[in-house]
Amino acid sequence: MNDNIEIVPAILKTTYEKIEEDWNKVVGAAEHIQIDITDGIFAGNESFMDIPRLADLPQSQKIELHIMVQTPADYVEDIIDVNPSRCVFHIEAFLGTMDLPFVYNTVGEYTSAEMGVAINPDTDISRLTEYLPLVQYVLFMGYKPGFAGQDIDPEIFKKIADFHTKNPAVKIAVDGHVDKETISQYAEAGATIFCANSSIFKKGDPAENIKQLELLAQSA
Repeated sequence: MNDNIEIVPAILKTTYEKIEEDWNKVVGAAEHIQIDITDGIFAGNESFMDIPRLADLPQSQKIELHIMVQTPADYVEDIIDVNPSRCVFHIEAFLGTMDLPFVYNTVGEYTSAEMGVAINPDTDISRLTEYLPLVQYVLFMGYKPGFAGQDIDPEIFKKIADFHTKNPAVKIAVDGHVDKETISQYAEAGATIFCANSSIFKKGDPAENIKQLELLAQSA
């Protein structure tokens, strides 16, 4: 049994009130709660974008920001205002720019956030190598970001397993179709942090859903 397993509820909403509603359903049952920030350009439709206001959420020290935007450097000051517990950006947003070291070093210096880098299913894992010294974990996406409920990329489990074999000391998170049917496969591939939306909020009691997912991952 893996005692390092963590289930992270993921919230993607367009208003503060809707974020707060979901937040209050899980804040007592989760160590971290992911809030997705999308600009409608890099991924999906535009979400709630007033990042500093998120600091008003109860127990805001549990905030994990998943930043899915075209120009991450533009959001550094807002992120520092929130001082999230975790913050993850997408490597694809930095391709062709020199911004990644600045963004990671600045957020890392002025917040207490654990830093992660996310990678989409169609991006080669070799692109991660030079940036691993800047981060504490890697977030693998099970499908292209921005919309919940997509079909999972069938190659994602092998991709995670390959990365884990080459980088056994790097913590692995996953996001995308994390549910009772897939979580064991994700865990067997090497993931220990599981970000889930629909399987937590769509049906039943969210706190109980978190417990069930955790047990399934631990027993994988």
